[in-house]
Amino acid sequence: MKLARVIYRNNNPWGFKDGTKINPPIGTIVQYECDTNDWYAVYFPGVHGCAFMPGSTFNRYFEDLDDETS
Repeated sequence: MKLARVIYRNNNPWGFKDGTKINPPIGTIVQYECDTNDWYAVYFPGVHGCAFMPGSTFNRYFEDLDDETS
């Protein structure tokens, strides 16, 4: 798992299959994994499960912290 920080948000919360909705504030730290097809699984604090998104969406909403911690 790698870490990222929320850098952008709008009025639409992230929705999950179990009905959970979350719209964390800018600065929130999340965990993520990326597959070889540039799809990201993002894990929000306090939420069971993850949000899947393409790399373009990930790069709009999140800042990769991997370089800062390595």
